[in-house]
Amino acid sequence: MAFRKYTRCYIHTPGDKPFNDADLVNFAVGASLPGLLAALAAFLSGNMTVGFVAIAIQYAVTIRAIAKEWLYHRLVCISGDQCAVGTICMPPTEGSLLKSFDNDQYFNMRLMPHRYMDNYRGPNGSIPASLPTPYLGYFLPPANSNDPVGTPTWSLNLPAPEAGPSLDGKTELAPENDVFLDNFQGSQLIQPGSAPSAPRPGAVLQDLPYEPVAWDDQSDYLLLPKTTGELPRTANVTRSTLHCEAEGNFWQAMLDTAGLQGLATAAGAAAGAGAGAAAGCAIGGFFGPLGCAIGAVLGFLAGLFGGGAAGAYIAANAAFNSDPGDVNDANVGDAPLGGLADGDQVVVYGTHVYDGFHQGWHEIHPLKAIMKFPEIQLTSPYLEWNPDWDNAVNGLPPAGLTQTDMRQGLFSPAFTAAAVAVKMNWCSFLSNTFTTATLTAQMHAVNRWTIHPLVDGCAPTSPPPTTQ
Repeated sequence: MAFRKYTRCYIHTPGDKPFNDADLVNFAVGASLPGLLAALAAFLSGNMTVGFVAIAIQYAVTIRAIAKEWLYHRLVCISGDQCAVGTICMPPTEGSLLKSFDNDQYFNMRLMPHRYMDNYRGPNGSIPASLPTPYLGYFLPPANSNDPVGTPTWSLNLPAPEAGPSLDGKTELAPENDVFLDNFQGSQLIQPGSAPSAPRPGAVLQDLPYEPVAWDDQSDYLLLPKTTGELPRTANVTRSTLHCEAEGNFWQAMLDTAGLQGLATAAGAAAGAGAGAAAGCAIGGFFGPLGCAIGAVLGFLAGLFGGGAAGAYIAANAAFNSDPGDVNDANVGDAPLGGLADGDQVVVYGTHVYDGFHQGWHEIHPLKAIMKFPEIQLTSPYLEWNPDWDNAVNGLPPAGLTQTDMRQGLFSPAFTAAAVAVKMNWCSFLSNTFTTATLTAQMHAVNRWTIHPLVDGCAPTSPPPTTQ
């Protein structure tokens, strides 16, 4: 397959906690502590060689432990391979070594047929003046009535969450068009789980958190352009868009080169400790032999940690840049997809998972295939509901729909049927390429020529069998 796949999702059981950001430091410290204590004991006894060997071994062991957690105990399986149709609302961005700890390329997409204004403006509901009371929204308001909308904690309005709060308040008037309540792509792919005390059909992973994402979080685009009614960028918002990731190889490379990572760290620590001890003695020497000794010890420790960190960074940076992810991977052998931009309409196909590292959201990971909608769509045009649709302004609706259908969106059976048809049509172009029959046919010699069958391929002796 053209796409890269290094991670494996796992089956969640109640009470299990995926590898996550909040536990990363404690996990790393716990994994590395035995070797650090052994190295410290060796240094105190004057056995420098044993100390640096202990650092190398323990760092390699720690890297392997973290890599295995990242690759095999971070992503929770939800519903297998899925296809989605939507609009890019955050162009592809590559993760950074020091911030996201991986080199996946990722983007967000707003699921069809939702508008930009359907995005949630906060994880906690407020009561729009135009709606009857009591109205709470999909999530409960802040516990303290004086707190602004968007204040944690993150709690569902049970047993039946209501729509919103959307950016312009119109989704609340048409709950069928709320991204979490649409009984379509949003409900299927990004709806948060429900509590065990109030299970809800279609909801999954009841005991796992589904955290809000801040405006200024790199993992959630700033949703430009800013519009009236949005909260400050420091406010929390819901994960109302679908996150998609094309896998990079960073943690697989770290796992494969754990020994080299340990050697690089130990070498950096040794070089830094030696240089630090010499510099410390030279500085402390102004105060005599005792000053030299104290300076050497302090310089040794500072150089040990600084040099080790530098060695670890250099080695990790090499792994990070060895083979990064690329959203064009799924098009290897074909014409490149080209740059994805804000507003591009696309079809994606990949594995539907819950990413536990970020305290929870649902995403496509890995991205296995992606395709842009053509600029001219004749048979299955992209659909987006518009509560203000006016034929005189917007023209005739697509797919034989009426002005009323466009204004009602997913409340209209005709609009819903058209949206489902668009998704099924475009998804068939991607999902069919991953069927067993297609993959088997691709392995036949007659289908594996590069130049031309007459030059480097085979011609079938008989017509291929038809399938029912």
